[in-house]
Amino acid sequence: MGLTAGLMLTGGSPASAASTEDIFTFNFYYPPGDNSTEIQVYDATKGIASGYADFVPDGDTLIAHDSGADGYGIEAHLSTSPERTASTRGHGSPYTAVAKGNLPEKTTYKFWVCAVKGTWSSCSGKQLVIS
Repeated sequence: MGLTAGLMLTGGSPASAASTEDIFTFNFYYPPGDNSTEIQVYDATKGIASGYADFVPDGDTLIAHDSGADGYGIEAHLSTSPERTASTRGHGSPYTAVAKGNLPEKTTYKFWVCAVKGTWSSCSGKQLVIS
C-alpha cells in the first residue's frame, strides 16, 4: 500500500527510555474520509515508509504490515476486551501479522498503530472504527 494524502500526525513520546540512536521520528497518516480503517506509518528519520495498520470490518480482521527494513516492528491495536493486537515484532520485513475473531456488528472501537522496538514505542492517535 502506498502513502496517500490525508491527515498527518507526528509520533508522540517514547513509552520508555531508549538510547539516543534508537529514537526515530515516526509520522502517522490517515487516508481521507470518516472512520478510515487504515493508518500508515512513515519513518521520517530515514525517509521511508515503515508499514501500515488496517482494520477490516467485513471479517473483523486486524492487520499490521511492516514494509520497512528499519529495525522497527508495527503493532496494530483494537480496543476490544481483551485488547486485540496484531504485531510484526520479532519478524524480518516485509511481514504481515493478522488477528481475527468475531465482533458484535455495528460496534465502535478505537484503533491505533505503534512503531515498536524492544520496550520503546511511538503510537498514533486513536481512530474510531465500526465493526
